Amino acid sequence: MRLGFTTSIFARPLATGEVNLGGLVDFAEEQGFVAIELRDEDAAYGIGDVQDFVKDTSAKSIEVTYAIKNDMFLPEDEALFRRGLERAALCGDGAIMRILASQSALAGADRKGYTAEEIERLARVSVSYSKIAEEKGIYLAVEHAREPLYGDDQTYFGLADLLKALETSGAMPANFGITFDPANAVYTALCKAPTTANKVFEFLDTHSQHVTLVHLKTTVGGKTTPTLQDGDIENEALFSKLSKAYDGIICVEIPAASSLAECRKNIDSSLEYLRKQGLMGYFAQA
Repeated sequence: MRLGFTTSIFARPLATGEVNLGGLVDFAEEQGFVAIELRDEDAAYGIGDVQDFVKDTSAKSIEVTYAIKNDMFLPEDEALFRRGLERAALCGDGAIMRILASQSALAGADRKGYTAEEIERLARVSVSYSKIAEEKGIYLAVEHAREPLYGDDQTYFGLADLLKALETSGAMPANFGITFDPANAVYTALCKAPTTANKVFEFLDTHSQHVTLVHLKTTVGGKTTPTLQDGDIENEALFSKLSKAYDGIICVEIPAASSLAECRKNIDSSLEYLRKQGLMGYFAQA
């Protein structure tokens, strides 16, 4: 597996100009990261900006994935999706683009997951989007956020049901997978129906073949922490399971901090935790 981080950690210092993308590439090299997720929620970076970023990362043998914040149920977001593909295509052959399903459908206190009809709709859009992405050689990796991993099979449905709908219909695209975020599944302020660590591992055991990208952060008692540490999901067990079925990027996605110094400090602390726990051995080094 390969260790990376997402630029969303540095969202605030990037916005204020305290650091630029080139500075994050230098930081990645200093810290031994071999991958960076370029978080571009509205696909707002200019083509030239992405080209320069990819040029810098390529010079340091750092892999790039790309991420937008779309909604499959909003017709206008297809334009966002296509802009994202244009930029993701600059990130290298077979680049991965993180996408979302429909967070708008899950708004409201009474929602725990999707309806059966919404799952079918998501499956149709997923197939359509995958065909568009295939033309540019892009792999899509849908991330679970508000949606639960599992529904109750009657009143609400989750990510496992979307995968099942695609598999049973025989329509699972070859370039469609998931961004697996174990912490999101137990994150009480985000997920509409948080689950348990055992259920997270059960999902991984059953659906590891669809994992295209992994996001890594920590929750304690269902709440996110500023750094990686011991938490609700036991990291040794997680890495052990992943290493048997997955050989891709694990992308550190700890919460954004307000200053560049604090961002760097939180990443330093997270890396130190991985070293002290003997977990760095799971990762290929630069």
